[in-house]
Amino acid sequence: MTKNPRIKVKPTQFTKTLEIVNYFLITVFWIITSLAYKHLPEEIPTHYNGLGEVDAYGDKITIFMLPFIATILFVTLTITANKPHWFNYSETITVENVETQYKNAMRFMQSLNLFVLLIFIFIDYKTIHIALNKSESLGIWFLPLSGIVGVLIIVYNVIQSKKENIC
Repeated sequence: MTKNPRIKVKPTQFTKTLEIVNYFLITVFWIITSLAYKHLPEEIPTHYNGLGEVDAYGDKITIFMLPFIATILFVTLTITANKPHWFNYSETITVENVETQYKNAMRFMQSLNLFVLLIFIFIDYKTIHIALNKSESLGIWFLPLSGIVGVLIIVYNVIQSKKENIC
């Protein structure tokens, strides 16, 4: 196992903006869930099948599991984004490419963080709407679309990493 150099890398403006947006979203996520809680019936959807249909119900307090899990993921991804020397890279890290590779990795982690937050917020939103009889399911396209977008984020960042290594 090779050790990546531990250097201080200044994040790009785009990465900083993503981080600010992520902090804003996690805060709004908790606020909206807390405000919606008092309007929910005693039993709400707690699980969905592959088609986005409700297949389990539970106590309304479980609505807080979504922001709780999202917060754990948010904190983990935020901390990890600021430690690019921890990552494995498809390209060899050299003195010449270390800064660009680390900036790309930091942007990737913040993008992934945004994507995860948006998924959890959407599930929370739909759960609230289903509980209030304003919707019936997550939608049949939720799972495939989430998978496709997730893969596209990864592929884009791998291409960027390879492209930046060539430059």
